[in-house]
Amino acid sequence: MDDGRAKMQISFDDANRIRILEADMFKQTESLAQESTGFVKKIESFNKIVTQLLTVLTAQSEKIERAKLLAIGQKNKNRNEKENCRRIKKELQTQIILKRQELERIRIKNQSLEKTVVEQRQIIERFKTN
Repeated sequence: MDDGRAKMQISFDDANRIRILEADMFKQTESLAQESTGFVKKIESFNKIVTQLLTVLTAQSEKIERAKLLAIGQKNKNRNEKENCRRIKKELQTQIILKRQELERIRIKNQSLEKTVVEQRQIIERFKTN
């Protein structure tokens, strides 16, 4: 314990205050304390900037996510609309085929009826002449 006391020096600073540390060591300690305080302030400022950046990035990511979902919705709507158009087109083509078939049947029936009318007129004409 005497060893520790032997190394310890008591001195007076410029303001005549008692100091255990040497004046140079005391100034270095004060300088280090000031630098540490400045460093802490810079870290706090950096932390605020990072927090603000995270807030902005979070808001932007939410906007991007909404736009992404909207784009997916539009894509699905477009795909559904294309499928709907294909289905309607197929239905209309089927109806066209059916109507053409019906038209052909009616045309054939009409020809048959016209032939029958002509034959009946001929028969009537034969009876009239006989």
